[in-house]
Parts: sequence; C-alpha cells; structure tokens
Amino acid sequence: MYGQRATCETWIDEAKNQMGVGSVRTKDFWANSALFQCAILAYNTIQWMGICSQNDRLQKWEIKTVRTFVIRLAGKLVKSGRQYTLKMPISELYSMERDAWFQMTPG
Repeated sequence: MYGQRATCETWIDEAKNQMGVGSVRTKDFWANSALFQCAILAYNTIQWMGICSQNDRLQKWEIKTVRTFVIRLAGKLVKSGRQYTLKMPISELYSMERDAWFQMTPG
C-alpha cells in the first residue's frame, strides 16, 4: 500500500509545484475548477506522450524536465533602433531529447 501512497504523493507534488495548481488565485469556484481541470489535462497529456514514446527515460520525466528539454529555447533579446529582436542559435539546444519526445510509434 505504501508504494501506491508514494505515487499519489508524487502526483500531488508535481501538480502543486510544477503545474501551478497550488497557486490558483481567483475567487470564483468555477474559474478555479476550469483552471485545475486544464492543468490536470495538460499533465495527463504529457504523461501519455511519454508512454507513447516507448522510451523508458522519457516516461520518468517530470513536468519541469519536459519544460527544460522540449519547451525552453535558448536565445538573447537584443534592443536595437527601438526594436527588439530575439536571436536564437541555428542548432537547437536539446534536439536529441526533443526528437525522442516526439518519436511516437504505433502501439
């Protein structure tokens, strides 16, 4: 029974600290409900993508790991002549991890 409890506590920790569920600040119950459900749907979608990848390493990734390797991009914001330009490297920072994440094989 403890293994199931530990898994549940891990889910709660990820939802609260990594998905921002613990910091919902609206005073409307239905708005909070919608935000919570969207966060859980996003969490479940990310977990499902890891399972579909059939990669043991990707299945163990937490939300902040996915954010680091798949979503974040390295770049530099430069202001020149009243315009902002985002300069990004030609080669992607974590291309191997991103390619492994999006590599879906039919089950």
